[in-house]
Amino acid sequence: MPQPERRAGSAAPPRVDVVMAVYRPEPAHLTAQLQSIAAQEGARVRLIAVIADMVSGDLVRDQAGECGLELHMVQADTELDAVRAFETGLIEALALQESEPEAPAPLIALSDQDDIWHADRLAKGIAALEATGAQLVHSDARLVAADGTTEIKPSMFAFERRLRKPGLRGLLYRNNITGMTLLMRPEVARIALPFPPQSGVHFYHDLWLGLVAGAIGGSRDGVHLIDVPLVDYRQHEGNVMGAVDRQRGWLRGLKAKKIDRMWLRREAAPYALARYLARSLRVRMNEATQDGRLRTAPDLRPLRPYLRGTLGSGTHFFDALRLTLTGKPGLGRIAAGFGIVNLGRAYWSIRQAMGEAREDALEGFDARMYSLSPGLAPAEPKRPNAKLNKPVPYEGLIEERKLPRWTPEFSAPGPALNILVPTLNPTEVFAGIVTAFDIGLGLAARGYRVRFIATDLPVSSAAASRGFVLRRLSAEARAGGAAERISLHCGIQSDAIASHKDDVFLATAWWSAHVIDTLIREQGYAQTRFFYLIQDFEPNFYAWGPEFANASASYEFNFEPIFNTSLLRDYFAGQGYGFATPGALAFHPAIEIDRYAGPARPERPPGKRRLALYGRPEVERNMYSFAVEALAGFITEEGLTAEEIELISIGLIHPPVSLPNGLMLTSLGKLPWEEYPDYLREVDLGLSLMYSPHPSHPPIEMAASGVRVVTNSFGPKDLSKLSPAIASVEPTTPAVIQALRAAWAAPPVTAQERKIDLSQLGLHPDGMLDALDTRLARHLSKDKTTS
Repeated sequence: MPQPERRAGSAAPPRVDVVMAVYRPEPAHLTAQLQSIAAQEGARVRLIAVIADMVSGDLVRDQAGECGLELHMVQADTELDAVRAFETGLIEALALQESEPEAPAPLIALSDQDDIWHADRLAKGIAALEATGAQLVHSDARLVAADGTTEIKPSMFAFERRLRKPGLRGLLYRNNITGMTLLMRPEVARIALPFPPQSGVHFYHDLWLGLVAGAIGGSRDGVHLIDVPLVDYRQHEGNVMGAVDRQRGWLRGLKAKKIDRMWLRREAAPYALARYLARSLRVRMNEATQDGRLRTAPDLRPLRPYLRGTLGSGTHFFDALRLTLTGKPGLGRIAAGFGIVNLGRAYWSIRQAMGEAREDALEGFDARMYSLSPGLAPAEPKRPNAKLNKPVPYEGLIEERKLPRWTPEFSAPGPALNILVPTLNPTEVFAGIVTAFDIGLGLAARGYRVRFIATDLPVSSAAASRGFVLRRLSAEARAGGAAERISLHCGIQSDAIASHKDDVFLATAWWSAHVIDTLIREQGYAQTRFFYLIQDFEPNFYAWGPEFANASASYEFNFEPIFNTSLLRDYFAGQGYGFATPGALAFHPAIEIDRYAGPARPERPPGKRRLALYGRPEVERNMYSFAVEALAGFITEEGLTAEEIELISIGLIHPPVSLPNGLMLTSLGKLPWEEYPDYLREVDLGLSLMYSPHPSHPPIEMAASGVRVVTNSFGPKDLSKLSPAIASVEPTTPAVIQALRAAWAAPPVTAQERKIDLSQLGLHPDGMLDALDTRLARHLSKDKTTS
């Protein structure tokens, strides 16, 4: 059934992206739902179907085509539950909207696979959004039998005794939003993604979306209920969540004979979830306010009972009384249970504070006093130490990162390149992992199957991780099927990972090299030689000891190296490593020089100049304290004042630092990627240190932006060969101070000095991938279809 044509000359109806999760659908039910979506009035619909069962793609494609629906299909790597399927679809919807900007941005609706929408479902939703200014609208639903026509109940809200306006705190007692009835502005999805992680399914996507919409609604209602049924909610055995008579929960609560430990444990689970979501919402709102997605911080006062340390029970008990007196005894019982759990939490914390924690605190205070006088603690009476006499398992004393925590299951249809990375969570990814991602994506674009396997941290959101990785694919690579050749796995959440005896491995850190060596030796892989992406001399990250030894030992395995820059390869060669030959692959940083050097620097008024420090206190290699010491010396020797220079730090956020002559070093933290080049073009002087053979990107980016930058040498590393705008000096305080003074006195950077040829540092990343393609082809066959 094609969508209705609009009359000639009329304004185009609003665009709505409908996200549907598909999991083993009943074909007739799916047909009815797709027909009802295609028949929507007053909206241009694009269906984004997430194939959560991995096998129903052809069915969806055929049926959507018969209905005349515009379809964008998302194929899952592994089977997805409902929450992760909708998360995947929302991520894809936003990515499509960013790649195909349209004003106004399309609204987003959610759809189950087996319900039936009324023809005005979207039209009334659009009208309600416009009339109320809400962020999200949702509706009632009619409950129907499996045949789709027989009415069970005319109102889901009446049947389940739902609150019409629960507010933020009420949503956490019981969710009143059903996902397949909602319509929201894209801003809600942008802030809500990724969903807070959970083990299994403890909360559904519609609750989280409702909390976010309610929080960002401001002075107007963030969530608005359309108090009429707009969907026929089909009830059948395959429902993930069906309609439930909520009064039964209250009746079961009345039958409880006593409030004992088991009762408290049962009540603690929903309270813990509510507290978790409230605190997750506070963090997300803070992030959105700080990065500019929200202009002002939302009012989260209704959630105070969940956000406070021990207080809040009184609010829950008041809610319990109010809800019971207004005819909602089931909700009243839930609120009372939350109050009792909160009281139990406060009682437990007091007991802990008065127990072992109190003794430890007092002993710590006494130890500080004894250190003052007489300088030694008094002897304690000799008694058996139970802790020292209790055996500990040897496994807990071994570096667990070295050991594979999954077993390969040799069931994959063909071999792949397995790339081991510490994490796949977007918020934990750093530049070195991104480099590994780009290598895998480039090889997938060249026809290879690629598995990314997280070795250190659990994957918080498979959909968010996949979206983050695949967004780095070019349009050409997507069109060539690269996305279908890539899969993501977690080695500490999965007992087994589908593999093939002919798989090839790529290590990205010393411990993943150990994991690969163990897998090859113990699991009988055919390819005994692996690839090793070397991005620094990792033993120097540690003091002499087990980690230093383990990192050094990783260079003794049977591997082919891939060096991040020829400078690093030269350093390894200078240390006597035989694998660091001139023919070993080395590539230069993937810095878009034209992005920095292309635009002209803006005209700046004479007077105060700006100095930028690459400041990362937590990263020892960047020598933060050393840099601050050099800045202080530079300011003192030049006699600089606040009228002459502004000092800012970019990198990681840290407290402001007071410097001589009343100057202050202010931290901006990490600048947004799209704003970074423009900001650098307003910087005059840079200081970026890296005590390592690997060149960091900031000195190169600064110089290309027209900044005179001071950095340090290390072994064969001398970045001044790239541009006269870079001063590479010995890593001593006097040398850095003198280099800063010379840069301060030097003329502005010329256009010629901003032109940096990175080929001095190795092959272009694409050239390296071409060379790696040739070497990998000896072991892996290419697959131009799917993974």
